[in-house]
Amino acid sequence: MRFITSFITALLLAVSALALNVNVVRTSEIAAASKPKPPKVCDPRYNKADLAQKQYEAVADFADLFVNKNDVLTAFNRWVPGEYKQHNPFSAQGRDAAIKFLSDSFKTGTKTSKLTFFAGQGYGMQHFKMSSGNTTFAVVDYFKFRGTCIVEHWDVLQTITGTELNPIAFF
Repeated sequence: MRFITSFITALLLAVSALALNVNVVRTSEIAAASKPKPPKVCDPRYNKADLAQKQYEAVADFADLFVNKNDVLTAFNRWVPGEYKQHNPFSAQGRDAAIKFLSDSFKTGTKTSKLTFFAGQGYGMQHFKMSSGNTTFAVVDYFKFRGTCIVEHWDVLQTITGTELNPIAFF
């Protein structure tokens, strides 16, 4: 029964991804996905036919810089140069507050892994594992684009206890 439920869930996710016309990538594919040289700074007025691809490349580069390299400042300087609406209840509004909040978390030993990301229809998302102190989380960051710039952010965290009934919970 668990196998059937897992299979159906995976099938529904795959169909949903196709229906939404989104791109999906795993950590091992980041290098290949980010080979096209991203712009030094995003363009909020970008509206050419390849906008979806440019937004996908933006999420790929942002995710690599933020999750894999823990380089918050470069990620924000490249993809969040101005307006930034923050929906995280533990962070103040704006770009500078987000940079400080996130940079401080990496200074205290926060570790990240298991990155996947998606992009499509003006939105992007990254999903990863984050460990901070004695607590581990599954994290989803959801972004809204203006052109190729990230202008809005939501996040969801779930605590991973290690006692979950589902053997494939979270990842």
